Amino acid sequence: MRNHYEYRCILWRKQKMLDLGNACIALPGGPGTLEEITEVVSWSRLGQNNNPCIFYNENDYYRPIQQFYDDMVQNDFLTVEDRSKILFSNSVDEIHSFITDYVPPVIRTY
Repeated sequence: MRNHYEYRCILWRKQKMLDLGNACIALPGGPGTLEEITEVVSWSRLGQNNNPCIFYNENDYYRPIQQFYDDMVQNDFLTVEDRSKILFSNSVDEIHSFITDYVPPVIRTY
């Protein structure tokens, strides 16, 4: 670690992580982890995050969340294209390929 950053506001901390990072990867964790990865998935759809979003799905930990995203597609709350921008995997090779080949989603207009 070359630099140390301290923030009074969690939103600023999250933005700094996005600015410095190349990908958003959620390891199995609790509500805070789930909130953070879900937020950056939403930001991607709004054009506020150009980094790929990945759920590191060790032992199928994130399987219920994966199914929830798939259900959003089935119920027309999420497009197939936007769903394809979210990876659930525990394969380092697959994650590497996803990051390397990632193209941010097209921003929706209303």
